[in-house]
Amino acid sequence: MNNNQQLSAQGNSRRRLLTGWLDRNKALPEQDTPSVTLPAVARPPQALPEALFSSLCNGCGGCVSSCPYGLLSLEQSKPVLSIDFTECDVCRKCTTACQTGALRDKMPCDTLLRPQISHSCLGRQDSCRMCTINCPQQALSFELSENGTRQLQCDDTLCNGCGLCKLSCFHGHISLAASGEKSLPEQL
Repeated sequence: MNNNQQLSAQGNSRRRLLTGWLDRNKALPEQDTPSVTLPAVARPPQALPEALFSSLCNGCGGCVSSCPYGLLSLEQSKPVLSIDFTECDVCRKCTTACQTGALRDKMPCDTLLRPQISHSCLGRQDSCRMCTINCPQQALSFELSENGTRQLQCDDTLCNGCGLCKLSCFHGHISLAASGEKSLPEQL
């Protein structure tokens, strides 16, 4: 058996193996793929819980045009908050512009955006604290974990999701992620 015949035999063997796997996979009954829930998008401050917000918001764009910093945009006919170049100072102009009631004064002034810190954050090595220093709500702190590393802690009762922590990080180690769902206040 020469080298070409040997390589050809090995190729056939591998091909049969892979073909066998594919044939067995085709023979399996199709299973329903589990539904994946996409992460929540950031809504303007004082937005109702998502189900109510989506049913009331008609996509008029009044809140988008009233935002003095241009932080709101319409995506799929609903306003989405994106903090990339300036923080949301929760001026409530979007709530005032809302004619449908999807944004309400009685809702908490919280975007539900929370900081997510990367493993390469300099604050973990105790050499940077810009995010904690600049947080207007004083919701951020670095605490020593059980394994001896410093972890950024965010007090959700104080944080309003303004995004200044992200903008204060000169190295880009903080991102903002939508978290949780707003609950309706009793007086609403």
